[in-house]
Amino acid sequence: MADLLRSGHTMLNIACPVCNNPVFRDKEGAKFCPSCNRKVVVINDQITHNFENREIASENNRNSEGILNKDVLNSLNEVILKKMQWIIEKLKMETQLELIKNYVDILSKLYDLLNKITFSLRNNKKSAP
Repeated sequence: MADLLRSGHTMLNIACPVCNNPVFRDKEGAKFCPSCNRKVVVINDQITHNFENREIASENNRNSEGILNKDVLNSLNEVILKKMQWIIEKLKMETQLELIKNYVDILSKLYDLLNKITFSLRNNKKSAP
C-alpha cells in the first residue's frame, strides 16, 4: 500500500466490501482494491465490486424487470456451472470421506438450484411476446 501512495495513488476513506481493506484511486480516477485486485464502483454512495469490469446498471435503467431477471438468472447459471465443475475436479482427487460427503452435498444443492434456474428461464421464454 505504501508503494501505491508513493506512486501517486490516493487512499480513500471507504473500505472494500469484500475484504474490508482501503480502496485506492489511481491517477485516472479509477477506484480499486489493491488486496482483491479488482475495480470498485461507487453507485449512489454505495460501494460495489465490478467483478467482470462491466458497468453496473441500476434496475431503473433496464427496459423491464423481465430482462433484469433473465440477465441475473443467466449469470447465476454460468457461475453455478463453473462452481460445479470446480467442485467435481476437487472431488476427483479427494480421499477423505468427510470432504467427499461435503462436496457431494454441495453439488446436490447446486444441482437443485440449477434446475430451478433452468425452469425459471424456460418460463420467462414462454411468457415473452
